[in-house]
Amino acid sequence: MGVLSQYIERAEKDGGAGIATVQVSLIRPVTEAVRPPRALWVPFPFGRPLGPPNRPDVQLDVLRQTLGLVDQPTAPALIDYPDNVNGDDIPSEEGWSCPVTFPTVEPNTQSEYLKAQLRTEAQLLRPWFDEGLRVRGRTTVGTSGKGADSIGEMLEILVTFSVDAGMKVPDGYNHPMPQLLRHLVADIRAFYSEAAISKPGVRFPSPTDLEEWFFLETVAGDVFYQVRERLLSADMIVLIANGLDDDEIDSRLVLMAGTTTHMADEVVRKPGISRKLLQDSAEEFRAGLVGRLSRSIVPIVMRDRRSERTKSAGAF
Repeated sequence: MGVLSQYIERAEKDGGAGIATVQVSLIRPVTEAVRPPRALWVPFPFGRPLGPPNRPDVQLDVLRQTLGLVDQPTAPALIDYPDNVNGDDIPSEEGWSCPVTFPTVEPNTQSEYLKAQLRTEAQLLRPWFDEGLRVRGRTTVGTSGKGADSIGEMLEILVTFSVDAGMKVPDGYNHPMPQLLRHLVADIRAFYSEAAISKPGVRFPSPTDLEEWFFLETVAGDVFYQVRERLLSADMIVLIANGLDDDEIDSRLVLMAGTTTHMADEVVRKPGISRKLLQDSAEEFRAGLVGRLSRSIVPIVMRDRRSERTKSAGAF
């Protein structure tokens, strides 16, 4: 954004729009290197550029001070936010925990059992989601084309895909498969997160708290890993078929060095991939987008941590 703002501020005769820009900075060294015209550096963690949760006074002040930078007479200008509010500066004994405890999940390969476990999770979280919606008056669930009432159906679509790469899309969604997966992932994570942060009386969880809870303690998180592996297998098969060597495949799919060498034989021998998914992956390869979907399912910091999940809950 800092580089883009420089172009926006250029005079029209130089190809710009001649419009003053401002931005919020979370990583000071990057902002210093990019040198945007005007930036306000804030001391808040990733995911909270406007300050701690439930502090509209701080959030509005950050917005006012950011917009106020437009009056800076010279550029580039990097101004420190003067307030030292830190939403995570809370005693450790006030640890965060999800408002509900999920039943222990026993290892099982039947998709119907998985779906039943996910229905239980969604049912336990729904009252907290509704409470959060009542308090905040808004939700980010809905990018797939359906709302919170369809979370159970969304989870079942993911299970079907994770088990046999099923590509059928029920009526009412805005996107075809497999592109729909990205939007389902966003809606499901929003539902779980908005429910989990709604427990009163404890500290607000950090983004890391929420990611570790979702991916390491919920059945839905485990299904996300399986969906990513299914997409990754399809992408890998397409790249192998197009003659790329293992190192190039690792690079294309943003994998740790040696991953393709380790996985390739098993992936080719037992792909479990539908013809339609392979066709779509091949189309993405031709468009230069291979790996785009698989990278969007599980955050990079959580990709190598599935072993923690399987140790505590069992592999499916």
